[in-house]
Amino acid sequence: MATKTLVQNNRTTSSAESIQQLSSISLMLEYDIDNTLNTIKENGHLMKEIKIPRDCRPKLEINNNEKLMMSQSPPSPALSTNARKRWKILAKVLRKDSEETVSSEDEERTASVRRFKSFDLLKQDSFEDHIALNCLGKPDNWYKYKVLIGPIEHSVNIHHIDRHLTANDLMGFNNTGNICVWPSEEALTVFVLSDLDNYRGKWILELGGGMTCLTGLMLSKYSKPFAVHLTDGNDVSVDNVRKTVCLNELSCYTKCSVLKWEDTAARSINEFEKFDCILSADCLFFDEARSALVDTIWFYLSREGEALVMAPQRGKTLTLFVEECLRKGFNCDVVHRYNEIIWQRHLELQGTELYDENIHYPVLMKLTKPPAPIVYD
Repeated sequence: MATKTLVQNNRTTSSAESIQQLSSISLMLEYDIDNTLNTIKENGHLMKEIKIPRDCRPKLEINNNEKLMMSQSPPSPALSTNARKRWKILAKVLRKDSEETVSSEDEERTASVRRFKSFDLLKQDSFEDHIALNCLGKPDNWYKYKVLIGPIEHSVNIHHIDRHLTANDLMGFNNTGNICVWPSEEALTVFVLSDLDNYRGKWILELGGGMTCLTGLMLSKYSKPFAVHLTDGNDVSVDNVRKTVCLNELSCYTKCSVLKWEDTAARSINEFEKFDCILSADCLFFDEARSALVDTIWFYLSREGEALVMAPQRGKTLTLFVEECLRKGFNCDVVHRYNEIIWQRHLELQGTELYDENIHYPVLMKLTKPPAPIVYD
């Protein structure tokens, strides 16, 4: 019995080492090892046969070479007037390298909500690895982000992009995540770090992670998940996250890629219901993207998985998102008091001049799917 246990432990160690080696190679060569990891994770486990609902299946066509080609997705809807106002503000912020969007103009005052900066739980410090800094083009763009959970400090290295962005960079996709770390991302990070064991061995996807993908990055470093996929709809954001990933010692394979929620043609059928956990912080800002976000979560979330969506009420924005989730078929649990650290900080801030609970306090939504239908032969 002891010999058998030793052999099993050696196999486990060998498998873990192999995954780490594959991860290192994939980062250096930008090589996608998803299929390899799929095989490793599924090896030894019973495969569940689940029929894909018709409304979740990407439309497929088979050409003469027997390759699967995704059909074209419909064009994205035009930005609303209010959304355009926000873009103007973002452009001004990026030009003057400021985190605040305070303006005396009426239209900017109604569209802007960026006055309260954070819950002061995420500390930004200078990057300490001077040897690595000497190898970087602009060492002053690198920082160390720290979160203290009880007596334990968690930290990751983050690269800040230059503020000199073109109009195409701004208008290509929602670029709000390129400004700073928003309170919702801060809250979601604190929430997951408070229970790291819950994400161990899982396949994790972050949607709309902006320039940092901070929550997914922290889990990739500290929770020992099976693999982490960090995504955003903006090319500039994803390029920046790739730089960040390369300068952190992570515990698992961590992939970065552009994922536009409305682009259903770009989805791979191999990733349908693949992820055990999906993360999303403050991605309900634009009404036009609500349905696409819900549909994206539905496609990628496994039947046994859970999506954690963190966002403030912001008028009816959160309520409309919840209604959309329920129509899709999700079970949705809305939690206001999800973490005592965040809650106590929220109580301290209530009544202060810059803090508005409606637009600043992040609410947690836990999304799950109903059990898979039983398929009979």
